[in-house]
Amino acid sequence: MTSYGYRLFSFQVFRGNKRTPVDLADCKGEPYGEIAERLLKALSVGTAVGDPTDDGQADVEENGTFGKPALRVDEVRVVDNTIRAEVWAGKFGSHEKAIGDVVDSDTDIKEKAASNIFRVVFAFPESGSTGVMAVETIGRSCPVGPVTRWMRKKSRDEAIDGLSEGAWWRISVTALADEARLAEMIREGQAQKLVLVRHAVTAGRTREVKDLEITASLDVMGRMDRIVEVIQGWYRRSRQVTQEEGGGVSNEEGVRQLAAIAGPQVEDMDLDDGWVQIEDPDGQVKRVKPGHMADVFTYRISDDQRPVTPTFYASVRETAMALQPAAKVGIDWPVS
Repeated sequence: MTSYGYRLFSFQVFRGNKRTPVDLADCKGEPYGEIAERLLKALSVGTAVGDPTDDGQADVEENGTFGKPALRVDEVRVVDNTIRAEVWAGKFGSHEKAIGDVVDSDTDIKEKAASNIFRVVFAFPESGSTGVMAVETIGRSCPVGPVTRWMRKKSRDEAIDGLSEGAWWRISVTALADEARLAEMIREGQAQKLVLVRHAVTAGRTREVKDLEITASLDVMGRMDRIVEVIQGWYRRSRQVTQEEGGGVSNEEGVRQLAAIAGPQVEDMDLDDGWVQIEDPDGQVKRVKPGHMADVFTYRISDDQRPVTPTFYASVRETAMALQPAAKVGIDWPVS
């Protein structure tokens, strides 16, 4: 069963590699909304292949497209203070054939990128440095990373080509949620457990395998409260820094914190991975760890059938407006 939903992110924009966010209404005299519209339309001209870095593009040139991610923007619309786009995202060579209801209608797609289409919404405040981005999810897939990375790449290309007076704009996103919602999800989740893992290298040193896995119940007295406190700490730290700058809680630090909760008998076992496993009210099982905070806040709309656009937008708008006060974001969303 395929689930359809969305994730919400706050976003800020920086000039080049600077660390102070700019006012979204004034990027050297141009609103970022106009820049974002232009960048997204530039991504509709062709298919963006691979990772948008110098190394990533060199890899595509040297080794071809097989196994590389693909992205193409299909439609861009401006509605009041929002930009709404549809994005095709997939991977080259991930499927061999698209089969039809009769043999003669089969199509070989080994050299093409099997893709799904995702809706993306940018909402802008009247003034200020923080906007809101909504990205559709299909199962666990959510192309927020490729979209924002390629927008940064296109902005840098504009600067190199002399189309932006030498300035380029770096968009950075952070999962939008609030601590109350986070605590509620953990406390009300079902099948809750704490999982700690140790890996080892095989004898031939060819791969890493799971050497030890420890599972601890969260029903032990006081353990749930400590888990909530630790995960809220991860969330606070993740909000204080951008993804590019780092500085959030590392996976290693998170594992040490979880091991301390599990008990002194496991703290010295050289554990290298760990997470809190919860089943949210929608029945989705999620791993909560420092580097996977966004996955916690996936809001499901439907199963098996993709929601129509008005339903998708209305749900995004309702959730975002409920979360904005806690995140200190002020956006007046259009009704439809």
